[in-house]
Parts: sequence; C-alpha cells; structure tokens
Amino acid sequence: MTTTINADNVTGGAVVTADASGVLELQSSGTTAMTFNGANSTAAGNLTVTGTTTASSNLAFSAQYTENVYSLTGTALDPANGTIQTKTLAGNTTLTDSVGAGESMILMINGGATYTVTWPTMTWSGSGGNVAPTLTANDVVVLWKVSTTLYGSYAGSYA
Repeated sequence: MTTTINADNVTGGAVVTADASGVLELQSSGTTAMTFNGANSTAAGNLTVTGTTTASSNLAFSAQYTENVYSLTGTALDPANGTIQTKTLAGNTTLTDSVGAGESMILMINGGATYTVTWPTMTWSGSGGNVAPTLTANDVVVLWKVSTTLYGSYAGSYA
C-alpha cells in the first residue's frame, strides 16, 4: 500500500508518496525523481535542500555534488553564504565568527601579504601549534566549529 503525503510545497506537479515500509519517493510527471530509504537513498537529477537538515544515517554521493562559492564582501565568516568563500583584502580586516556548531567552510584569501587579518577567537591546528598563520599573497584556510569552539587550519598558499 502506498500513501500520498501532503505535497503542498512541492512544485511542478510533483507527488510525494510513502509505502508501508516507510520508503519516501518524489515523483514528477510519473517519473521517479528521488527515493529516500534510510541508508539506501538515491537521487536522480538535482536535489536542493534548504534550511536545517539532519541525517540520521549515512549520506553517500555516487556522483558529483556542487558547493556554493561566495565572494565575501563583509567580515562575517558564515557558511550559510557558501561553503567555499573568497575574500580579497582591501585593507586590514577583522573577521567575525558566524559559524554554527557542526558547520565548516573553506576561505580563500587574496592580499594577506599586504594587509593584516585579525581572526575571531579560535583554536588553530597544524604543525606550528595553536598559532594563526602568516599569510602570503594567496592562501587557503579551513574553518569548522565543534560545540562553541571555532577551529582553523592553514591549508597553504596558491599561485
């Protein structure tokens, strides 16, 4: 037996159904677009998730996925804008922490040899210990938060 779930927020004539075992399926124009079955979920086509999402089982990608790339014009480190961010320094800059617990991002910085970056309170990991990196012309920093602690790791410079 298949039960249709209220799909008021699904556009394009799509229908969401669930069978007796709890497998969810999204159909559009009679074609199965996505099936969600715990650890055995598949998605054909594009899957866009907005808002807060929690996975209670493993999530595996069998094809490529695309991350949002964002040009940071302000000073807030916020993965909601994109998990890969670029920042071109035009002066000394104080960055602020808007990273939530469990979130991470990659920050590509241009101009670090010319201008100073003041980092929010954070713990640095790397061979140099808990020390902020000395930036060059082009650098990559990985940031993530566990509970209330922001961590950073200097990935290196690039051409």
